[in-house]
Amino acid sequence: MFTIIRTAFIVTIVALWASDARAQVDNRLALGMSVTSRLAGSDGAGGSADVGFEIRIGHERDGWGWQTSLLNWFDTGVREPIGGRISDLGEIRIRPIMAGYGYTRIRGRAAITTDVVGGYAFNSFHLDPIASADYLQRLGASVIRSEATNTFVVKPEVQVWYDLTNRFGLRLDAGYLIARPSVLITSTLGEDTRPVRADTFLITFGVVYSIF
Repeated sequence: MFTIIRTAFIVTIVALWASDARAQVDNRLALGMSVTSRLAGSDGAGGSADVGFEIRIGHERDGWGWQTSLLNWFDTGVREPIGGRISDLGEIRIRPIMAGYGYTRIRGRAAITTDVVGGYAFNSFHLDPIASADYLQRLGASVIRSEATNTFVVKPEVQVWYDLTNRFGLRLDAGYLIARPSVLITSTLGEDTRPVRADTFLITFGVVYSIF
């Protein structure tokens, strides 16, 4: 994680010192890729890092405005006690769809936005085979099914868009996503509900190319 953060920081500093060029101000749609590192906010969840798609619609303007966050899907491991012993329970996939409001300040070719977005996350859960075996062997359960509840989410964040050239743009985003779903494990023993604190600190570094 720290390697990704250091790389993003270095690239951003280099971009800020780059020679003047026509900015991405005329961009209407830009697509690219991003790398996101996630640090779990509790011992019961796990961190991760992955590569995803990046999209930039239009160009930021000075002042207050609406913000959206649609592609911050991620998986996190869940650790919970089974029969008195902490085990890897499985993996929960969180798919948040969020919108909010924030303030943008334009400084040269950099657009710095502070905002709060919130919405709803559609979640799913995959029970770890070892955890399933623990339920069967240690607790005597059978016919095991598992699922995750959907939940409301909120994320305060700071993001920086930097117009490297008239075609390329860079994004650095840091935020804290608050998500509190539950995992439901149903078996012949009944329904076992496990609240999960899936709060996550996220750092994203992305590069986009203006299509038009």
